[in-house]
Amino acid sequence: MRLAVVFVKGPQVRFVSHLDVQRLFQRAFRRAKLPLAYSQGFNPHPLISFATALSVGMTSRSEYLDVTLTERMEPEAFIKAVSPCLPEGVEIKEAFDMGESRKSLTSAMRTASYRAYVNFETEQSRESIESAAAKLMAGEIVVQKKTKGGIKPVDIRPMALELRLDELEGNRAVFFIKGVLSAEGGLNPDVLLNELFARNGIAADNETERLEIEMDRSALLN
Repeated sequence: MRLAVVFVKGPQVRFVSHLDVQRLFQRAFRRAKLPLAYSQGFNPHPLISFATALSVGMTSRSEYLDVTLTERMEPEAFIKAVSPCLPEGVEIKEAFDMGESRKSLTSAMRTASYRAYVNFETEQSRESIESAAAKLMAGEIVVQKKTKGGIKPVDIRPMALELRLDELEGNRAVFFIKGVLSAEGGLNPDVLLNELFARNGIAADNETERLEIEMDRSALLN
C-alpha cells in the first residue's frame, strides 16, 4: 500500500536541504520499524518520494511525500509510530491511503500559497505598495532564470495568480502570494517579491513560508 503524508517543516529546520529532509524521513521510518517496501536492483532503497522540493530557508505548513509499505497500516497508526522519531520542527499533520495507485503526488499538484514576512529598510505607505503590486501584476514579469540551456529571460506572470498586501505597520509587512505549482514547474514567491522591490527601488528582506499545496486528491485515486 501507499500512504501520502502531509508534514510541517518549521523554523528549526528551515536551513536543512531537501536531500537531508529525505534522509531524515528515511531514518525516522526505519526507527519506527515500518514495513517499508524497497526498490529492486543492486542498491535497494526505500520507496519514498516527495511531491516537490522546498527552497532552503523557507518553512512550510504543508509538504507532501508518499511511502510504500509491504503491509497495510492505518494512517493513524502510522502517524503515532513515526512522530516520536522526528526531530523538532518536523511534524506529520495528516496521512491518507493511496492504495495501490501508481500516480505520483507531483501529478496532482495544482497551486501553492505563501505568506511572506517583509522588513523594509525604510517605512512604506500602504497606498504605494499596493499600487506597485497592482502595476507589477498588470503586465509581463520577465526575470532571468537558470535553465538547462543557461540563463534565459522568462515571463513568470502566468504562474503568479495573486499578490496581496495583508498587513503593513511601519517598515514591516505581510504579503499573501499564490502561484501555479505543477510537474512542469512553479512560481518562486521570493523571485516575485524581489522583482516588486527592485522595480520600485525598495530595499527589503523577507522570510517566506508555504501555507498550502493545493492537491487534486481525486487524480491520485483514479
